[in-house]
Amino acid sequence: MLQLLLISTLPAFTLMLVAPAATHKHCKLVRELGLVALLLVRELLHHSASAACAWGGEGGGSSNKERERERGVRIMPSKAKPEPALAAREEGETEAELNAAALPLLDLPELALERVLEELEPPSLAAMACVCVALRDRCSADTLWGRHVNRKWGRVLGAAARKEWEAELAARRSSGALPRPARRRSLADSLACAWPFSWITCRWLKGNAVAAEPAAATPSPLPSPATDTVAAWYRAVECGEFSFPAQVYNREDGHVGFVLSCYDAHLRYDRRTDTFTARYPPHGRKPAKEESGVQWSRVRSPPVSTPAHDLHASGCLGDLRPGDHFEIQWRKNKDFPYGWWYGVVGHQETCNANEHLCRCHEDDMVVLEFKHYAAGSRWRQTTVSRKDHREKGDETDGFYGGIRKLQTSDEISTWRKFWPVDVLN
Repeated sequence: MLQLLLISTLPAFTLMLVAPAATHKHCKLVRELGLVALLLVRELLHHSASAACAWGGEGGGSSNKERERERGVRIMPSKAKPEPALAAREEGETEAELNAAALPLLDLPELALERVLEELEPPSLAAMACVCVALRDRCSADTLWGRHVNRKWGRVLGAAARKEWEAELAARRSSGALPRPARRRSLADSLACAWPFSWITCRWLKGNAVAAEPAAATPSPLPSPATDTVAAWYRAVECGEFSFPAQVYNREDGHVGFVLSCYDAHLRYDRRTDTFTARYPPHGRKPAKEESGVQWSRVRSPPVSTPAHDLHASGCLGDLRPGDHFEIQWRKNKDFPYGWWYGVVGHQETCNANEHLCRCHEDDMVVLEFKHYAAGSRWRQTTVSRKDHREKGDETDGFYGGIRKLQTSDEISTWRKFWPVDVLN
């Protein structure tokens, strides 16, 4: 037996010494063969030790007993029996634990099962869907995943994102596109599924996988559900497989030319950094720009469905009064897409700003102020017609488009978070 162990161990450890140096993709087979050899040696050692213990117990049992008698080994008294009340309580607790363990999940009442599934996080819910057919149908319900979509992505996913996702599914169906093939299994992965010993999935395999694929340190992706479900939409966004339309405050990381603005972009989520990569549409002849590391606080879903190059229909001009907060479309020239800019309605020059005497809301012209610019700046103030407002401006000052009145305090406070420290010129 010892000779067999030595013969098996030598090539195994030789391969394991060679394996760490084999980092090239063509040497992956060498690493895996070394791992298999080491696992075979460990299995052989395990069974050899078990056989030796069994042989020693059978062959030397009588002699051991005689030695114990000769040495006068005294058998220790048995443990005292517990009190009846304590024993009854322990027995009751054990029985309750066994009954709880024996209760199948699917035997729970309908409402209780739904409540349990509602409390599961998305990775746990996706894993539960892989248990059986009944749980797969329950755990893939759109109502369950709709809550997770609203909870995590509700602020950034709007109707435009959902429409684009449905269009992508329709394009896949029309083209007959098949699902993306899974990553090809390595030899160690195959053994992990087929090998009859539990320790095949020990830290050696995990360490080998981490060494071969450093990106595996990120959270494991969710199992792939049916493509036309809300669960599939959640997984596509979570794994960065679907870029969705949204808007970004202060594009290009707060560039001075985009302070207190919000521009359309296509965003892709990065789970490793919990941030987004934004791709802005081209500005005239300028190519599209990308910005990585966009934080959640700078992203919102588009509040209106107006495309970035179209003029928004202003339906709030008759309601604007001094002090109202608004967003207005603006672009540098007509080849550029619009961005939304924050401002406050101001008073007419002839008004003394007395709230009891002010009649600015009755005037045909509306004063729009951008108070983050210094007084006297050409960007500080502009006026638009209340009754007949269309795009106005020129190539010097840019073009002002549609206006949207801010209705909630949340929208206003979000804009105020990006207020610059210094007044702009």
